[in-house]
Amino acid sequence: MCSTPDARIALIGQAIDELAEETRSGPRRAGEPGAGPESNPHGVGQRLTMIWAMIAELDPGLAERLPRYADPTD
Repeated sequence: MCSTPDARIALIGQAIDELAEETRSGPRRAGEPGAGPESNPHGVGQRLTMIWAMIAELDPGLAERLPRYADPTD
């Protein structure tokens, strides 16, 4: 991972931008030029998990609060 918070935030922004672009244009099908793991139906979930891990690394306090946001029964 990057050594500075600014670089980490830039990577998070880039990952979010790529995911947003894919949702606007639709995923590429496996075998098409440029198709990668995101063309797999589970790819979006895996990418979101990766983004949250990057955020949690920057802010461990947020990572501790995340289960409360994900489980509204608390």
